[in-house]
Amino acid sequence: MIVSDSTVLIALINIDEFRILKAFVKTVIIPYEVYQEVIQKKYAKNYLEKQIEQGFVIVEKYKDTSLFNTIHATLDSGESAAITLALEKELPLIIDEKKGRKYAQEKGIEIVGLVGILRFLYLENKMSKSEIVMIIDTLKKSDFRISNSLLKMILFKP
Repeated sequence: MIVSDSTVLIALINIDEFRILKAFVKTVIIPYEVYQEVIQKKYAKNYLEKQIEQGFVIVEKYKDTSLFNTIHATLDSGESAAITLALEKELPLIIDEKKGRKYAQEKGIEIVGLVGILRFLYLENKMSKSEIVMIIDTLKKSDFRISNSLLKMILFKP
């Protein structure tokens, strides 16, 4: 299980590639705030609702509103709720935004972003080099920024 912020979910919904997450984890937990961010567009709402119906995505509420409010003084509500939930459940967190990643790491949360997930799937032979390149090309076309140096890092096998 892993907690997720909205950015990676939105990116994967935009390119219809939730199989990436499904190859990485069995269950993704999101707070209600992240759910609200993801469902802004009708197709994204339908897509996410299907994942919830299948039991792959679970929407949960964090308990510690004081912790949420402290984090929310620095970060947006989705990131704050995701970090709060990850801390409460002692689970890793999928997050891509620099400021949120830094905050989560300072709190001792194990974090991973989309690049890290793709690298893991490649190194574990769960996805081929050509699949990863195709996914990255599709992500780039959907306005997801990824540098050539990150692409090389993803595809480097020691």
